[in-house]
Formats: sequence, C-alpha cells, structure tokens
Amino acid sequence: MKSLFVKRRFILIIIGVAIFNYGTLLGQEKYLCVAELATGFAYNENSKSWVIGNFKADSKYIISKSDNKEYKFKVTKVGENYPTFECKEGGNEYGYLHCQGIGQFSFNKNNGRYLMTFPIGYFNVIPERRKSFGDKSKTPFTDKDSETPYMEIGKCSPF
Repeated sequence: MKSLFVKRRFILIIIGVAIFNYGTLLGQEKYLCVAELATGFAYNENSKSWVIGNFKADSKYIISKSDNKEYKFKVTKVGENYPTFECKEGGNEYGYLHCQGIGQFSFNKNNGRYLMTFPIGYFNVIPERRKSFGDKSKTPFTDKDSETPYMEIGKCSPF
C-alpha cells in the first residue's frame, strides 16, 4: 500500500514538472523589470522655463503574456490593475520586444535591458484654445499644467 502511494506521488510530480515545462515552452515567461535611471524635463514655476527634471527611478513592471487576444504581451506597472503598455508582436529574432501605450516600452530579452519613454508634455500646450473657444477640455493650456516628458532605463529578470 505504501509503495502504491509513493508511485502515485512520483507520477504526480512528473506530471507537474511536465505541465510546468510545457507552459514555459509556450511562452509563459514573465519578467520583473526594475528602473535604474530616469531623466526628463519639468516646468520650473520660479524661472518660468523648462529644466532637466529630477525623477526617482523607482518604477517596477511585470512583462507577461496578454489576456487580450489582440496582443501577445503586456507590461503592467507593479500595483496597477491594467497594463501600461501592450505588445502586438511577441518579439523578433533579435530578442527585441516593442510595446505601445502612452509612450513606448522596449525590451531586449538577450541582455535584460529596457527603455521606457513617456513623451507627453511640453509640445501639447495650447493657450490659444482657452482664449478663443472657452475650451474646458483636459488639454493643458499652460506649461505649468503640462505633463513632464521623461525617459527611464532599467533591467528585467525572468521569474
């Protein structure tokens, strides 16, 4: 009886390992990405000019297979419920994965490096709209209201 129990347990372990390996072969890989450096531009109210911003490099992202059939992968900021970036393609023959959102997230599977850009701000300030049309949209009307464009680099590790 004990021998039968040991055999069943062994078979279950073998099946579990096979299922895990099968999932890995199907691209179930996940990566944890951690920011190392961030830079960009911010509006300084005192000088009334744009300056190099002071940004913390404390972002973390998870790259995983997408639940949305239109995309292969998604990039989700740790703590968020929805992806920040989505990737139509699953990566190319060089190991590059390019994802879009409000900005771009590019990842190199071969060296584990990523580059994230957030290009919104500075260029989309339209002060004339308020004066001309009484526009109450969310478009920034002044540099003070504008987003701060930035770029971030970091490394990703599989888990």
